[in-house]
Amino acid sequence: MNQTETSLQIRPARTSELSRLAELVHSRLPDLMKSETSTDPDHIQQRLEALLPDSALLLAIEDRSLAGMAVLDLDHARLLAIYLDPARARSETARELVVQIEQTASSFGIHRLECTVKPQAWAFMQRMGYQTSGHHADNNQPVKLSKRLLEGARPWVRQVARMHIELGIAPDYGVRHRLRMVNDCSHRVSIGPDIFSRDTELAPDAAEAWKLMQSRAFIHDIDLRLVSGFRSLAYQAQLIRKKLAEGQDMKRILKATAAPGYSEHHGGRALDITAPGVTPLNPEFGSSRAYTWLKSNAGLYGFHESYPKHNRHGLDWEPWHWCFRPRSGASLTQR
Repeated sequence: MNQTETSLQIRPARTSELSRLAELVHSRLPDLMKSETSTDPDHIQQRLEALLPDSALLLAIEDRSLAGMAVLDLDHARLLAIYLDPARARSETARELVVQIEQTASSFGIHRLECTVKPQAWAFMQRMGYQTSGHHADNNQPVKLSKRLLEGARPWVRQVARMHIELGIAPDYGVRHRLRMVNDCSHRVSIGPDIFSRDTELAPDAAEAWKLMQSRAFIHDIDLRLVSGFRSLAYQAQLIRKKLAEGQDMKRILKATAAPGYSEHHGGRALDITAPGVTPLNPEFGSSRAYTWLKSNAGLYGFHESYPKHNRHGLDWEPWHWCFRPRSGASLTQR
């Protein structure tokens, strides 16, 4: 979330707003849907809804009203569209939308972002760091621009990129699996030993929620045990190296193990859980009483199953993997 002194807020769109946004696209952004076979509002709404899970549809809200929107095409690494309300059009709004779109793209591991702009927007995008691939002779035609996001990225993001090159992980990993980078958690507390007698750490809020969930489960004769908690970027890379050394295929490895930089364990809020009599990190956990209890109760404590069967990330089912997700703040009322 980004907020300026003028009460400008950039945030992902919400399901309840899609009908209104579809009408806006239909009336003001016909180019956005020009490749579609149908441009009626219902079809547009369905297309916009597909953007929500990845925060690829961003809104600029000013004084509780829509001031602009931006659309990111993850699969083609393109800034697809920017719209500004004519009554509220400000360069600051456009700038913040572009910055947030770039941050979203970078979080999926996109290193270069492209866009096609009309001549009147060329100068603005150049100031934002976008360049043409060569000389553009006709100033009356749309201009194709691009920006190297990796050059201005945080050192941690560049470290992840270098690590992926070293390990042989494809640069489109994040986009292909719809996984976003997760920073290493710097503030962690111990939650005790795991089943291998290793000290386990979590972020403080996740640790508190885990202890409460574990104690409540025990009351119901469910013994939840730790297999893994926080894992660093370096630790995740070593897991990949070990599997490669064993002769495993990278494609198979990445179905079962998140690439370094993309594991929820980095954030200190993910847990691998087992129970007595169950082989750790095995799908048989999905048939256990512990899993049944978690499916019914974990959400009460903020924990969610990240990779259920047939998940959209294309990863193996991991019934043992649960992640704590703090509740977001109250929603902003729209006019």
